[in-house]
Amino acid sequence: MSFVSACCNTPPVQAEYTPIGETIEQDGLKYYIVGDKGASQGVVFWYDIFGFHPNAYQVADKIAHAGLRVIIPDFLRGNPLTMAVLSDRPALMEFVTGRGSWDFNREMFKQAVSVLQGEGTANIGAVGFCWGAKLAIQALGENCGIKSVSLVHPSMLELKDFEQAQGPVLLLTSKDDPELNEEFAVVKAKPFGQLSYQERYNDRIHGFCGARGDFTDPEVVRDVNRVIQLTAGFFRESLK
Repeated sequence: MSFVSACCNTPPVQAEYTPIGETIEQDGLKYYIVGDKGASQGVVFWYDIFGFHPNAYQVADKIAHAGLRVIIPDFLRGNPLTMAVLSDRPALMEFVTGRGSWDFNREMFKQAVSVLQGEGTANIGAVGFCWGAKLAIQALGENCGIKSVSLVHPSMLELKDFEQAQGPVLLLTSKDDPELNEEFAVVKAKPFGQLSYQERYNDRIHGFCGARGDFTDPEVVRDVNRVIQLTAGFFRESLK
């Protein structure tokens, strides 16, 4: 299990965007939430290692525009990773096994699910970028209140993550990511496999939908919009 190498040497882009949702606090934890309150379908959004980057807000807002209620917990608690940490393997591994681990973030994830359920959203999935994809599929392997996951340019995925998945998986990889064809075949062979789908973006870098994406490039925007379209459509079908 390791980070995609491009994840450790590619800095986030500078970007500007004004989110259309709202920020709430509950039990001392911060959440960004957007979309129709009480929508029947909702998504817990696991951002990448750079946290509340403008691109994360923009993608969340566009997923919400498709009719889903979207919540982004501040899993990094106001302390996103820096390039210095990414280039320091001991510091990075300390993050992976500490505050970046599923064990550390499980309760915050469950609380985000509870926020959506408390608003009347009964059918919930999760989308994860990079490191967040690893934790999203781990949530799908436990009884955490979600039914499916969209994994966007994921890092650190292992065969056991797919073996333990208890719902459909949308797998969207970049040219820098492992193809994961054998791992994905495990999900396709499960009873819900017909709802699972994978697509690869061989012209895009790791992180193109997240903090590393140049949203001023029309070709990047085209593929980002494709990812959003696929993700929204996937959840509409898998969260029925």
